[in-house]
Amino acid sequence: MKEFNAPKHVALVIRLLGGRSGGAERIYCELANLLAENGYNVTCLHFDTTDAPPFYPLDSKVELINLQGLQDTLKQKLNKVIKNIPFLPKDISKRIDWYNKNDYFISQLKDYFLFSRPDIAISLMPPANTPTLLAAKGTSVKVIATNHNVPKEDYHSPYRWDPNPIDRELRLKALDYAAAIHVLFPSFGEWFPSHLHDRIVAIPNYVSMEFKRADQQRDRDNLILAVGRLAPVKNYMQLLNAWSLIADEFPNWSVLLYGTGPQKRELKSRISELGMQDSFVLGGHRKDLGSEYSRASIFCHPALFEGFGLSPAEALFLQTPVISYADCPGVNQFVKNGVNGLAIQRDSDGRSLANALRSLIIDSERREELGRNGPPSVAEFSYDRYRSSWINLIERLSKGTENGHA
Repeated sequence: MKEFNAPKHVALVIRLLGGRSGGAERIYCELANLLAENGYNVTCLHFDTTDAPPFYPLDSKVELINLQGLQDTLKQKLNKVIKNIPFLPKDISKRIDWYNKNDYFISQLKDYFLFSRPDIAISLMPPANTPTLLAAKGTSVKVIATNHNVPKEDYHSPYRWDPNPIDRELRLKALDYAAAIHVLFPSFGEWFPSHLHDRIVAIPNYVSMEFKRADQQRDRDNLILAVGRLAPVKNYMQLLNAWSLIADEFPNWSVLLYGTGPQKRELKSRISELGMQDSFVLGGHRKDLGSEYSRASIFCHPALFEGFGLSPAEALFLQTPVISYADCPGVNQFVKNGVNGLAIQRDSDGRSLANALRSLIIDSERREELGRNGPPSVAEFSYDRYRSSWINLIERLSKGTENGHA
């Protein structure tokens, strides 16, 4: 039994963490640090085959535990026997595959919950949400399942997360065991089944305070900046194609793309094919982006969809106008056409993107006007609001069972 007035214990759960530099891993580490700084006992749980440390720093007060192990559970041992049965129905085979992949993680989480009895567990994204919710079932631990992307993509798309259809089935079913379901914007919560709506809590991400310290460059460079993971969903191939349509018109301008990811080789090959090595540069990974936002004249974010477009929000905070597509969820919440950037109609060949880039390149006064409107347009995404929202949610759920769902 916990002592009266003892600090509350919060367990944060993520599937993979070691050495990963993505936005979700950053949010995970920053939330852990925030809670530790505010007096909570924080344990970070992950399930990695690698022993690499987290890419982002963790407060020394945060406990870090890797739940990975080599020993099979009883269910996994039994599944391996069943898997050898001839003519096993496909749905049963897929279910066995899912439990073979996840049951050790689930059993380790359940053992941890029963032994340590944290007041709240916060899981990040569906690969951690489902095992955490199933592990907490039957224990006293309340789980906040977080969602960091467009729900339809996270829960229905066969191209995200585990392609096993059993995984997609369980992603949504397991939410019945959540005490709260976190989304980034209120409109995202409307997607979920109606019986879950009373558990939806919208907490958007925040623009890091580090950008307040960035020096503003008075005379911006002739630079179009893009920042994000080099993956098809970010649509950087279309940015490259759009730039190829107008690059000859603006020989003193260039595009700089920061990020790493699976599409790097394909992008490099296409850059070489177009002969644009000097004007379209892959900058790799960079931690300190404040100076880059501050010197760029335009920020371009052609993504298909986002949970929360952190890099365009950071650019706006540093008075850099943003070009994005009007149909991009998670960006169209705050990039407003003609106010702080250009929210354009999407096409298949990138010509609308090329035209938007051209219009801002030739009009420095408009760039400056849109840039000035950037900071107030993202003022609500503050660290203080983010911190108070999470602390209020944790305190509300941990007061008693009447405030949460078993």
